[in-house]
Amino acid sequence: MDDYFGNFGGLFGNQMYGKGGFFNQNNNLYVNPFRSGDQSAQDTLADLYEAEFQDYLNRFFPVEKDLIAQMTTGFEGLKQEEIGRAQEAVARQYANVRGQEQRRQAGYGLQLRPETQGDYQRSETSALVAARNFARMRANERRMQILSGGAGSGMTQKAVTGGLDG
Repeated sequence: MDDYFGNFGGLFGNQMYGKGGFFNQNNNLYVNPFRSGDQSAQDTLADLYEAEFQDYLNRFFPVEKDLIAQMTTGFEGLKQEEIGRAQEAVARQYANVRGQEQRRQAGYGLQLRPETQGDYQRSETSALVAARNFARMRANERRMQILSGGAGSGMTQKAVTGGLDG
């Protein structure tokens, strides 16, 4: 990813910008507000902007790079994990329901009929397919929201509800 985004540490050359700079001895962000001279206000404002940008590069840019890496190179693995979790949840729920029904009928001295077993299997298969499709769709939607900075979610919602005409 460093090849794609480059190294912003030396983007402006020296890390001490302007006359007052914006790093103190402890390498903390600092802008000198006590400048004097004709250009002091402009220099202070420039240092504030540069300090803000450096703060962004230090705190937020690594997180953004990680999210972009997850959504581009590691996305298929994450999507498969989410699909697997959805399948496990459906299978666990159907096993609970089937067990409850067997215990209920056993209380009356009955057993599940083969037709009922087939109904459970068809219903479970249908629910598994729906859960896999929904998990896949949700993973793709989350990916697009992360890559677009969340701006795409409003457009998706409008497209689903048919609100794009106005």
